[in-house]
Amino acid sequence: MIDQAEQQEVVRIATDYFLQELGSQEAASEAMGKLATLVQDEGAKLVHLGNVLFLILVRGKGVVEVHTIGFESIPRNMAKNFVDLANYLKNIGTKVAYTYSEDNKFDRLARMTGLPVKKAQTEVDGKTVNVYIMEF
Repeated sequence: MIDQAEQQEVVRIATDYFLQELGSQEAASEAMGKLATLVQDEGAKLVHLGNVLFLILVRGKGVVEVHTIGFESIPRNMAKNFVDLANYLKNIGTKVAYTYSEDNKFDRLARMTGLPVKKAQTEVDGKTVNVYIMEF
């Protein structure tokens, strides 16, 4: 169980992120509600590392989908957060983790981690996006 200060920090990171990404308090509040539902009702996990939350969605036995919520201004810190997340996922028995991104900055970030990340492309909602896959 997390303490109240940690919970407040998680809410702050998510709220700030959704406000910046979605542009309105109404949209941010709606996104926060969806996030709460994912965590409470569907067993998703939030992992807090640095100034970032990682939303972990179980997609099958040993398979998780990861979404990043928050901003880390220093790429080296973000790379460290991903390494820490990879260690966490490995420790809980994850075999495959993947994330999607339209942003090519993840290419550089993946290289910075030194982790064995594979890149592919797929179509999501009619758009071609990069998929970053890591097998443990």
